[in-house]
Amino acid sequence: MIFRHQEKRERTTAVFARIVSFMILASTFIFSVADAAPDVPLNFDGWVTDALAKLETGGITGGFHRQTAPLSRAEVAQVIRQAESRIRTGTVVASEIDRKLLEKLKRAFRRELAGSTGHALRFLPQLRATEQNIAPALETAFHYTAGGLEHRIAPRLVLYSEFEGHNFEGRPLDGKTAEQRFERWRGGYTGDFKRSYLQVSNSHLNLLVGRDWVFWGASRHKTVGISDNSPPFDQIRLTAKLGKRVKATAFTTQLDSTWYDDGEKRYLAKRYMSGHRLDYQHNDRVEIGVAEWILYGGDAQTLEWKYANPFTFYYALQYNAKADDNVMFAFDAAIRPIDGVRLYTEWIIDDIQYESDSNDPHAVAWLLGLTWYPQYLDRRLGIHSEYARVNRWAYTHLDPDNQFTHFGYAIGHPISNDADTLRLSASYQFTVSMEAEVRAVLTRHGEGTIADRFYGEDFEALPFPTGIVARTTELSGRFSYRPLDGWNLLLSYTLYRTQNSEHRSGETNRGHRLTFQMGYLL
Repeated sequence: MIFRHQEKRERTTAVFARIVSFMILASTFIFSVADAAPDVPLNFDGWVTDALAKLETGGITGGFHRQTAPLSRAEVAQVIRQAESRIRTGTVVASEIDRKLLEKLKRAFRRELAGSTGHALRFLPQLRATEQNIAPALETAFHYTAGGLEHRIAPRLVLYSEFEGHNFEGRPLDGKTAEQRFERWRGGYTGDFKRSYLQVSNSHLNLLVGRDWVFWGASRHKTVGISDNSPPFDQIRLTAKLGKRVKATAFTTQLDSTWYDDGEKRYLAKRYMSGHRLDYQHNDRVEIGVAEWILYGGDAQTLEWKYANPFTFYYALQYNAKADDNVMFAFDAAIRPIDGVRLYTEWIIDDIQYESDSNDPHAVAWLLGLTWYPQYLDRRLGIHSEYARVNRWAYTHLDPDNQFTHFGYAIGHPISNDADTLRLSASYQFTVSMEAEVRAVLTRHGEGTIADRFYGEDFEALPFPTGIVARTTELSGRFSYRPLDGWNLLLSYTLYRTQNSEHRSGETNRGHRLTFQMGYLL
């Protein structure tokens, strides 16, 4: 995720009258097509992440540490300058659609490219449809910048706050939690500050304090490590550029609290997580990332300052202290053998049994992917494939306080554990703002859950996935229209079929989902 682009605008009575007219007109239309809940709401900058990913795969931008997100607006501006330099010097020849994508990015980030400061407020009123109801929703964001330009040593200050309000049900939780991120208000509405932080930076260091996402991995969709599947973290995050090739990131956050109750002892567990990561850009075609994070909690647990230290190794700290905290390691890499082709992989180690006499299973997750933009058709066509697997006891822990969740959602891949998924898709970019995609997804879920703990089962005799396996096939199409300003549109349709539904042998569940969202971006 990237900062939302903000521009200062006058909002006249005529503009608001147009919005009201749109709400009335759109509601009449949506009633005829709505069938199920939207997956992801329209947002201010979803197209930015897609555009950067496409331009990097095509070799237009060169490398820019895209495997550690979110990027700051200053970082995106630097990527744009780098792409322009590569085109100007003849290092790469951009297709027509890629040139237009770059121009759109330049318009969206012209303030950062010019080094200007100021503040702005943007609104995205929407209508969202589900099979239960249809209702307005709102996304709004405030962005303020002040201070030195990117090439100066003087610090630059950014204040950002993003709010969303809607009255639709959320996804089912993957694990138990003692707290609620969302509390229903009048009309069933909930309001949430999805991102809200203060950021101070110069050309080498970036300090963020507040609520924001963390996304570490090579996949464009969801990673098997720290993903944006769970709600964003309230955190302190430090990012540093170590020369031209190395980027270092560290953060500390407090997670949601959970209840522990074994029938004899009951307490409210406070939970925390710290992580650090190094990204190495070998050249414009190869990027490698390594990361380590630790999740810990318990009765009367407080922040462990030894884990908040970004310059230590968590495994050694918890081993020496004889603590049973949840340490995880990650490795990811991406290579572009030729322009237009990107191969990538991720490997997460939740628990590796390196002692020869160990009788415990390996708890790992991994991912492989390929993206290809053929040179013909002006690189408008994109072919994408990805396979992800999370083993039975990955994301779990013997201490239930330390399972890999935040507000009940798996912090890693949305398939959770004891599951794998294969995703095949083709996209076509008609214009810089209009894109269509068709997709097929095959997913297998075993009976294991993220709340499971290993109690000495004969894991070598267990198949993968375990138990009665639910197998889901999805075929879907998606159309999106996302300009910088004005109307935004999302339309998607999915057919799905689940064999052994809810792990009941022979039970089959079929259905379809139709999503329609429309908004006007001010």
